Amino acid sequence: MYAKERRDLNGFVVRKAKSYRGDVWAYLTNWGYRTLNDLDGVGFAPPSHADLADLFERRVRERAKTYDTYYSNRGHGISDSDVETMADHAATAVLRDWSPEWIREQRERGRRGGQISKRKPSWTDDDLDALAKLAHLPMQARADALGRKLRTTERMWSALRGR
Repeated sequence: MYAKERRDLNGFVVRKAKSYRGDVWAYLTNWGYRTLNDLDGVGFAPPSHADLADLFERRVRERAKTYDTYYSNRGHGISDSDVETMADHAATAVLRDWSPEWIREQRERGRRGGQISKRKPSWTDDDLDALAKLAHLPMQARADALGRKLRTTERMWSALRGR
């Protein structure tokens, strides 16, 4: 059964879904991009829209929860009548947005995000000078004297040696 919230062992929510349809849409598009990349990687041309839509429709019918609107209570899932429409729209979006450089673009986005998210050191040059004066003390005593955690003091010491 589909759960809108996924919880860890302590009961905390670790993932919140917007909707089942949204999750299936994200799955189809990501799977479509990867499929086109695999085909491109071995030298095949991208499939036609009809072929890709058919592939998506079969994938949804195999893996997603579907229901017949006349014979079941609604619940989570995609109605049988919406499967074909969703597959067609997903194929259109994937063929429109995909490029042979998709994997490289994704890696570049991740690299840029990793560069942006690096924090600056929490100490100044004056803090490093004060640490240099405490060189005769053990590392824990240096941390206590500066009012810093041990690991931060170790990083400061490493930066001081690299200066």
